[in-house]
Amino acid sequence: MKLAQTREARALAVAAVARGLIEPNALWDMACRWTLGGASTPQELFEGILTPEQLAALPELLAQEGRSPPAARAPSPQSEDQDALRFDTQREIDLPGEDVGADFPTLATSATRAVNSGGTRYEVGEALGAGGAGKVVKARDREIGRVVALKTLKPGAEEDSAVGNRFRTEARITAQLEHPNIIPVYDLGTLPNGQPYYSMRVVKRQSLQNVLTNPELRRQWPLVRLIGAFVQISRALAYAHRRGVAHRDIKPENVLLGDYGEVYLGDWGNAKLLARAEVSEPISVDPSGQDFGRRRHEAIASALSGTPGYIAPEQIRGDHARIDHRADIFALGVVLYEILTGEHPFDAPTVLAVILATQTRDPRPPRSIAPSCPLLLEDLCLAMLAKDPDQRPPTADRVAAEAEAFLEGAKERMRRREEAIKLCELAKAPLERDRRLDGERERLVEEARRLLKDVKEYEAIERKRAGWQLEDRAAGVEREQARAAAEAIDLYTKALAYDPDLVEARAGLADLYWSRAVRADQEHQHAARIYHEALVAEFDVGRYAALLTADSVLSFDSSPPGASVVAYRYVEKDRILVASDERALGRTPLREVHLKPGSYLFILKRAGCRDVRYPLLLKRGTHHRVEVNLYTDAEIGEGFVYIPGGTFIAGGDAQADDPLRRAELHVPDVAIAKFPVTFREYCEFLNELETRDLDLALKRAPHGTRGSEGYVARPASSGGWEPLPSVVEGDAQKRFPAEEGHLWNLPVILIDWFDAVAYCRFRSERDGIEIRLPTELEWEKAARGTDGRFYPWGDHFDPTFCLMRSSRPFLAQPEPVGTFPIDTSPYGVRDMAGGVREWVADVNGERSWAETSGELESAADAGGDAPPWRIARSGSWAADSQQCRSASRTRFFGIARALNLSFRVAKPLSRGPGR
Repeated sequence: MKLAQTREARALAVAAVARGLIEPNALWDMACRWTLGGASTPQELFEGILTPEQLAALPELLAQEGRSPPAARAPSPQSEDQDALRFDTQREIDLPGEDVGADFPTLATSATRAVNSGGTRYEVGEALGAGGAGKVVKARDREIGRVVALKTLKPGAEEDSAVGNRFRTEARITAQLEHPNIIPVYDLGTLPNGQPYYSMRVVKRQSLQNVLTNPELRRQWPLVRLIGAFVQISRALAYAHRRGVAHRDIKPENVLLGDYGEVYLGDWGNAKLLARAEVSEPISVDPSGQDFGRRRHEAIASALSGTPGYIAPEQIRGDHARIDHRADIFALGVVLYEILTGEHPFDAPTVLAVILATQTRDPRPPRSIAPSCPLLLEDLCLAMLAKDPDQRPPTADRVAAEAEAFLEGAKERMRRREEAIKLCELAKAPLERDRRLDGERERLVEEARRLLKDVKEYEAIERKRAGWQLEDRAAGVEREQARAAAEAIDLYTKALAYDPDLVEARAGLADLYWSRAVRADQEHQHAARIYHEALVAEFDVGRYAALLTADSVLSFDSSPPGASVVAYRYVEKDRILVASDERALGRTPLREVHLKPGSYLFILKRAGCRDVRYPLLLKRGTHHRVEVNLYTDAEIGEGFVYIPGGTFIAGGDAQADDPLRRAELHVPDVAIAKFPVTFREYCEFLNELETRDLDLALKRAPHGTRGSEGYVARPASSGGWEPLPSVVEGDAQKRFPAEEGHLWNLPVILIDWFDAVAYCRFRSERDGIEIRLPTELEWEKAARGTDGRFYPWGDHFDPTFCLMRSSRPFLAQPEPVGTFPIDTSPYGVRDMAGGVREWVADVNGERSWAETSGELESAADAGGDAPPWRIARSGSWAADSQQCRSASRTRFFGIARALNLSFRVAKPLSRGPGR
């Protein structure tokens, strides 16, 4: 039943439009009323719009034309709602150029007779278009001689005074809108048969809709050209609004594009006069004396009007208090959205769904559909589509100005810069997270090392699990740190895509890459350092340019002064850092000598003093002030190497065993033995000790803790102690024959920490000076120099560089000191990577030399608490390459003995007053 009534209502509405009894604009309002239940019968639908006489005449009119309301159209497969809402689609565009239906020749002929009768002004030609109650033909103005578009009412429509008044209102309003982008109206009048007409310019019918839907045409209209047309339409609309006219049916079909760049906003048939309008309209009075024309116009103007998808939300809601010119701005925003994306912002499968989406759905940002969409236009478009009229641009002039700013480029650049700055602000959070995570990672790594340092490899997993968990957490933090850095880089990169010259983004990237370059330099990852420094140079805004190219500045003082200074720059050859490129700098004091950044060795010479080897890492843009004390041979001592005081890079080698945390630490002047203590030197100690206490000498003699090793030295028949030939076996005996005295030059082995301390006391008493074990920092500085190298000779390893388990084709075992000349530190100290492990004086950061040397020695079988830990440095003849790294540390009980455990001695140096 409802479907039949819908067909009847539709047929009656179409018939009413055809007879000119109602305006086509009213069809949409009627469709909404019918669909939403505002009318239960077709007759009720037309109440208030048609007079009872007109409503009664419609069925008779349909019968005369051979049409019955229920049979007006075959049943549609669509739903009743869709069928009812098809009122909107029945509306025809009544602008020049649209094809006319099959009945148009009859209309054109009728119009021709009417216009030409009595020798009137216009000579009618071909049909141009037709609408609900009007038609348009091409005509020649005989008086002026130009061709115009002549619009008149269809036959019979003029009988309805409301239709006639509406026609005159449209003509009068359009005629008063004199603007380059509004089709001009030339003439308004009445034909001899009483029909009203008006003439206007003939415009070729190519609409914006044709351009947007035809790929061929779209290629001819790039975005800049379309926005140019959009600006012109916005200006036309702004002009109309200033004159007090709202268009109310803005859509691509009503934007006409001429062959010569003309752009027109057409179809003002649905226009509404706003408050305080400058445009006037005709007023006619019906036979009853009422102001019918004005009242009818206002009734139609206040109703829901326009095309679904372009009607503003406040119009759909019927919020009359808020309906004004900004409804046009909303529709214009829909047009801009279609220009930018090629899609409708509220597209939906049914008309009702389109209406609902217009009220409730926020459109997708244009850039999510068309990534190349300019930011400025996206912002403008979304603002125009705001549901709240107060959030839209206040005028169409503002819309035109924003679009023109895009065309000029200045506003777009500003908008892109704002977006770039916003991205830079967002990058601060991941940058801060990156810095925080870096500290967290280091803390976890350090804590894991602390937990695992006392755990032997053979111990159960339960002893290792806590340390492993910390290592796993550190690895997770490192991954999160990498993600944070990647996020910051991505944000900065996107910012530069918007504004390639933005200082904040370039500086942020330069800072980030500089931190990575510094880390790579600390880890001696030279390729990574070069890569990141190149990125720093690419994005630098001036902060690093001077630093990247700056020299280092060096000032040298010596005590006493007058030492000649020669500089050598370390250059890698065959994986060994070699002091090269000799350059004499002059005599101390030297002031502000400029040198290229890098690792250097400076040799200071002065008569009466031992030559000083002073390695130094010169940093970019840094003024290094060096003060060196000079000592005589006697002060330094035979067999000792001078390690000048100053800072050096300690720890920080991730590949080393239990390294110290990376830091630049200061170590005072110290002299350290060139080689570990040999059997020759240690047997002298045993000989002296035996004269006082044989049992004590046996206790200090090199021997195993479990008896399997036995003694490796014993009293000779002559009464003195000597190494046993069994210390060296097999092929090593052939290489180092005992009869040639090589055994005496082997480093003493099977020595525990307390044996080493006892030897130091013996030497101190014998030589009359303080002899002790070197501290951890003294030992590491003597091995590495100041540039943080991994091994005494550089950053690369080869088994032939030092004595370790892979150095010989035969069974690894101890060899005489000094056998591997490459195993030499920048200061000239030997055998600090291989040979034997060496006891040191302290446990850095935990116990000092004063504390450790004051502890009582405990026997291996004493029971009770475990003996205290001590530290051994260096690799050994039994070690792998990792243990040979200068930052590696190994913990042993102080009473531990092993075939690769030995020591070397050191003594402090100081420059006395007046020297």
